[in-house]
Amino acid sequence: MTKDEFMSKVAEATPKEKEIPVVSNTDYALIERVYTFHPAISETEGKRQIAELYVNFGMVLIMDMLPRAEVMAKKEEELREARAALSRIQEEIEEIRRGGEL
Repeated sequence: MTKDEFMSKVAEATPKEKEIPVVSNTDYALIERVYTFHPAISETEGKRQIAELYVNFGMVLIMDMLPRAEVMAKKEEELREARAALSRIQEEIEEIRRGGEL
């Protein structure tokens, strides 16, 4: 999600009588991290969800969500590495079965 997409969702989520909040680039970087990795943010409704959370609760909630998002980012990286290792081993097994070097 781009910052412009996020601001569009924020505008949609902001009640008509309130001013649309301004999001700094620093805050947006944290919002993007939480949006991308927090397990409670839906893959299909995430843009709307994170905008509503920001409008209704502000950066305090986003900051509270950040540690869990960081743990998930780390776990997803570990999973990618494990899958790459598994794929590498499967390829080695296939090579050995074809008579390749031991």
